[in-house]
Amino acid sequence: MAASRSANCSPRRTGLALALFAIAFRAGASEAPGDPWLDRIEPFGGQVGQEVEVLLAGTNLELPAALEFDSPHLTGEAGRAGPDGGLIATVRIAADAPPGPHIATLRTPRGRSNSRLFYVHEMRPAREVEPNDTLSQAQQIDLRTQTLHGAMHTIEDVDTFRFEAEAGERWIFDLRSLEYGGFLENNLELLDSRGEQVAFSDDRDDYLETPFLEHVFERTGPHYLKLDQYRGPQRVNCNKNCGYMLRIGQTPVVEAASPLGARAGSDVTVSLRGRGLADVGEVWMQPVRRAEYYRLTFPFTIPLRTDTVGGEAVQAHVSGRSDDRLQAEFRLPADAPRGLWRIWVRSPGGINDALSFVVSDLEEPDCARFRPAAVGSACNGVLAGGRGGQDEYWLQLEAGEPLAVTTVAAQLGLPRIDTVLELFDAEGNLVASHDDLMSGQGTVIGNPDSLLHVRPAQSGEYRLVVRDRIGRTGPDMAYRLHVERREPRFVLLSDPENLNVVQGGGLSVGVLLIPEPGFSGAVDVWLEDAPDGIAATRAAFTADQYFGPSGDGDNVVIPTVFIDLLVDARVAAGDYPLRIAGRTRGEEATAEAISTLWIGPPRKRNDVRRPLESVRLTVLRPSDSSPEADGQLSASVGAR
Repeated sequence: MAASRSANCSPRRTGLALALFAIAFRAGASEAPGDPWLDRIEPFGGQVGQEVEVLLAGTNLELPAALEFDSPHLTGEAGRAGPDGGLIATVRIAADAPPGPHIATLRTPRGRSNSRLFYVHEMRPAREVEPNDTLSQAQQIDLRTQTLHGAMHTIEDVDTFRFEAEAGERWIFDLRSLEYGGFLENNLELLDSRGEQVAFSDDRDDYLETPFLEHVFERTGPHYLKLDQYRGPQRVNCNKNCGYMLRIGQTPVVEAASPLGARAGSDVTVSLRGRGLADVGEVWMQPVRRAEYYRLTFPFTIPLRTDTVGGEAVQAHVSGRSDDRLQAEFRLPADAPRGLWRIWVRSPGGINDALSFVVSDLEEPDCARFRPAAVGSACNGVLAGGRGGQDEYWLQLEAGEPLAVTTVAAQLGLPRIDTVLELFDAEGNLVASHDDLMSGQGTVIGNPDSLLHVRPAQSGEYRLVVRDRIGRTGPDMAYRLHVERREPRFVLLSDPENLNVVQGGGLSVGVLLIPEPGFSGAVDVWLEDAPDGIAATRAAFTADQYFGPSGDGDNVVIPTVFIDLLVDARVAAGDYPLRIAGRTRGEEATAEAISTLWIGPPRKRNDVRRPLESVRLTVLRPSDSSPEADGQLSASVGAR
């Protein structure tokens, strides 16, 4: 980071300048027209240990440019101009690079771009080739373990593949775009040699809107795989980020785990349920990197970590396995990073990034003897079918004392459970209940986990019920229950993730309020510990601002305010992380905003997202200052 310089501005002059800037900015465009913008990285993945050439498509992309990753295992170099104003870059993936998505950002003479995801996989890569819209044009491929990279750049595009299958073989066709770097919603159709449907998949589960086919072939011979895209009544398109990865293999499938969390420093045996588990030879758990928060919905109750990009893996001892069940014994280090971890399994047919797992500091009592501690405790349960399809817990509560009860399941990757919480007093009267953190479906606005807030009017024993909304039970209906004594709270997000401004210029940063159910307070926000030479206004959310689904049911209304920034002309060019803080009016506790990588189209805030630690402000020299200044800027960009 470049050193900051003091602006030596008087408070009166700074306040006047900010006021004038705010008026001018509100009258103008909502984003700088010259900022670099990445629509997509194509392909948006590559094989571990390999080098891959990619197209960086977008606007205002210039050379020299550096493609930067949040992982030391990936390096990028933008070498030449590409088609339609894009750039051609080379990505080098180290042999020890963690599989899964990584965050990539492009730095140009215009500043930093928005970020995109780049997926590292272990399968041999292949590329889709046009034209392949019809069965007669189908692209011939071998039915082998591979990752097939493709794209659908027009709304009419259909991709079709032909291959030879063997009777009795089990194969997985796992299409990844939404949640994995792209913004394409597809369906998959498996056809026989006559073009008749054998299998179909649209949404792989109640949450994720990308298709997944697992099929055992009945006949030997030619088959077709047809990829079509969702268009909808409004002719929905994927806004120039239309890539996908089709993972073809005989990988294991993991759909549930129990328990879903444990205390750091403990030994825990995790039971995995799924299919194709008999051949699994390796199971490990690793802290989730920022790019791996697959199901970060708003509002969220998963433990969020933004100060790290990964950590050491913990290998499991496999103590038992069959085709549909596996027992993995983990020894969690006492210094294990708290928060989300990811469970991975490997067989000769490939690897599977299964589910998230919570490592915490909480008391973790047995569910049968569950009693909440004052500072919070957690319990891992399964709606196995007894007790009328619901679990019951008895809580000793005090009159007027705030209680927060949370379930976490869908946010960890469980495909079907939709919990409901109900609290009854000793006489059997319903005191409080809660269903969804956000009503809706899928990656758009759905979060079926629950959060119940209550202040009991009387002290005594209360019965807490956990059940599925439509009464589903079974060994894969796992959940994690968290009970603590606290008030409803809020989370702040800042937007956009990267800000670019020339010396002496100004801009605005948006601040979004994500309230928990039950929160209704007014919130003041400000720039905490502003770098020297950067002045900022304050802003405030009023009480009871609406947060929730919009009238069309397909978007989210998120309360937003703006903090206006003015950068003194003497502030050194370079990067400055901005810390934005907020506080409920009348309270002392301060919350710090996180930033967010939005994978959807510009300014579309209701789709897939990833957490980032802070807003990054890049201060640039004025482009018309002098040829010498331009040369210094280009040199500094190319060196990063």
